[in-house]
Amino acid sequence: MNRGWGGGVSNDMNGAAGARRWKLRTITAVVAFAIAKLASAQTAEAPSAASAAAAQAGTQHAQAAQATQAAPTAPGQQLPAVVVQGTRSAETGTGPVVGYVAKRSEAGTKSDTPIIKVPQAISVVTRDQMDVQGAQSVAQALRYTSGMNPEQRGTNTDSLEYLYARGFLVDEFWNGLRTPGPNGGFGYNVTSFDPYMFERIELLHGPASVLYGQTSPGGTVNLVSKMPTDTPFHEIGLQTGSYGRIQGFFDTSGPVDKNGTVLYRVTADGFNTGTQTDFVNEQRFSIAPTLQFRPSRDTTFTVFANYQSDPEAGIYNSVPYTWQSRSENPGEPTFDSFRKTQESIGYQFDHRFNDVWSVKQSYRFLHNSQTIQYVGNDGFTTGTNTLARTAYLNQGMVNSHTVDNQLNAKFSTGPVKHNVTFGLDYQNIQFDHYFYGNLTSTPGLAESNPIYGQTIPYPNFMFATSTATSVKQLGAYAQDQIDIGKWSFLLGLREDWANEDQTSYKTGATTTQFNRAFTWRAGGTYQFDSGVAPYFSYSRSFQPQVGTTYSGQAFDPLTAEQYEVGVKLQPKGYNSFVTVSAFHLTENNVATTDPLHNGFSVLTGQVRSQGFEVEGHASLSNNLQLIASYTYTNLLNTKSNSSILDKSPVGIPRNTASLWADYTVSAGPLAGLLFGGGVRYIGGSYGDTANSFMTASATLVDLSLRYDLGRRFSSLQGWSAWLNASNLLDRKYFASCTGANYCYWGEGRLVTAGAKYQW
Repeated sequence: MNRGWGGGVSNDMNGAAGARRWKLRTITAVVAFAIAKLASAQTAEAPSAASAAAAQAGTQHAQAAQATQAAPTAPGQQLPAVVVQGTRSAETGTGPVVGYVAKRSEAGTKSDTPIIKVPQAISVVTRDQMDVQGAQSVAQALRYTSGMNPEQRGTNTDSLEYLYARGFLVDEFWNGLRTPGPNGGFGYNVTSFDPYMFERIELLHGPASVLYGQTSPGGTVNLVSKMPTDTPFHEIGLQTGSYGRIQGFFDTSGPVDKNGTVLYRVTADGFNTGTQTDFVNEQRFSIAPTLQFRPSRDTTFTVFANYQSDPEAGIYNSVPYTWQSRSENPGEPTFDSFRKTQESIGYQFDHRFNDVWSVKQSYRFLHNSQTIQYVGNDGFTTGTNTLARTAYLNQGMVNSHTVDNQLNAKFSTGPVKHNVTFGLDYQNIQFDHYFYGNLTSTPGLAESNPIYGQTIPYPNFMFATSTATSVKQLGAYAQDQIDIGKWSFLLGLREDWANEDQTSYKTGATTTQFNRAFTWRAGGTYQFDSGVAPYFSYSRSFQPQVGTTYSGQAFDPLTAEQYEVGVKLQPKGYNSFVTVSAFHLTENNVATTDPLHNGFSVLTGQVRSQGFEVEGHASLSNNLQLIASYTYTNLLNTKSNSSILDKSPVGIPRNTASLWADYTVSAGPLAGLLFGGGVRYIGGSYGDTANSFMTASATLVDLSLRYDLGRRFSSLQGWSAWLNASNLLDRKYFASCTGANYCYWGEGRLVTAGAKYQW
């Protein structure tokens, strides 16, 4: 095994992984270079900065500013009011949204559908919302979303996206294709992405296996990439902030040729920053080139590439519940290291044959590699304030191929309109995981007087969880979206076949597991003329789980079913959308203690989640934006052979709430100034399986100030500046605990300030 900082876990892994990484980096570089060369050809044809900005139509706040009077040429000198008409096309299920109110999505149906017609709750975080709130990670972007507990792992949300919805760890999808994550047995290889790359982040609440195969019962998060634009758009900016943050980014897009047959987009972000934990840094560079070909109005072929490197990916550690200092590092700075790399390339092909039939195929290859070396917390030594510790080394690599084929038909049978989708998807995931610890004594750390730089014995004991895993899943599905007058019905069914082979690096033993699952969904919505739409639905999900019973029988998949009722409100004449939902969700086949055979498990456990959610987004005028949410989640182990029976799973608050508002000044000397703020309430959660203690609740305050400098100074057209602060009052709290010795600090005050130029 190669123990060096730059090596893999074996010669084979070094050669194969190195070759794959070299090939993928080369492909990404070639795509980016080709885009840059092609883009240079269209620079001379690009419209002026002013017309390009108007055509791009920025955010709603920018539009509101443009729609009022132009910036004066000098203080006190006013020009006549000028109305600028933007040319942004109508909203689509994957495209940009002006402001915070999204009304269409593909997350709930895999087709462009009004959200009000989908009989499940859907939340959408728009690009405008991410920008105004200053989201630095996908988890932070979801802070104001109902049903979500996005920051359970505390401060390091950039690299550890452990997202929970309705009490369950959720799966992440990127442009509708699943990404390897903490669900599915992929260990520490958590795929995470820079939020600057996305146009929107969506949450489909509740089970969705009928669309996506093996998924969490809590919901699915879908990340939607920024797409090439018909008109030239360019943006470059810098940002600084707490802990010496240095960040730069750019986003450029437009047509390559004068006919708009070929479009491009290149988005990149990079930062270097300290963190609230002493001696822990974060570094990232991410770039996403996209090239789109449109040979005809009926055919589109889009190639996506993405490369992201995190040489320093933050902290991977915990502290005891009685730990006092939020900044004190429980590990060993001279030993600890957390780094990861992600590379991917794929495409999406769309073709419409006629007004009825169309096809779509999406494919992606994704590579993820990570190394985590750290001195882990083992709790205080009895009767002292000295932390017992153990050194660990974790190295993993994931290669994932995912493809989804869809055939769609839109037609009518008398007064009944149908939108039928037939699909066949497949995923092939290879996962190599090495996990080591040290059996010799590791020096402890006194909380009151920490001494760093101690000699740490290198981990050389291989744990049994070190494995090579192969997961293959094939799914066939069919769905019909039916409109009859004011009724909209959604019916879907799916069959999945999943194979999992696992070979132990410690013993050489191989286990093979085959699962087959049938899932379905049904629901309906009635739309009143007033914009009120009550709905109901039933849906199911499944997740394979690794292991065997005492008799050697492979574990059956986890299965779940959900009943959901609610009301969606989209008032006529108002730019707003509100969803109120109530749900009853049950997960079965949960592993619990075998009462007859010590050390084994049986699948007789059950977890129930029930509650209700409220979420509303509104633009009360061109200037005032609102977001409000409330979530009540009652999570309980309703069946178990152990002491956790009738206890709540750890880390899930029963109550959460949030409120955000911002206002843009449209006239006077402060025209173009946006000021906003929000309040988030995070209820306490149980800190251990026995429910013997709870973490304290926390109320957090966020702030945003943004200024369109061109509204005030004509020489600064295209420039804007901002200041954001999260947890402004620096509230100290634990995000969650998984036991009295394993707790994760919530993020303290974080302030960022920056400026960008658009043309």
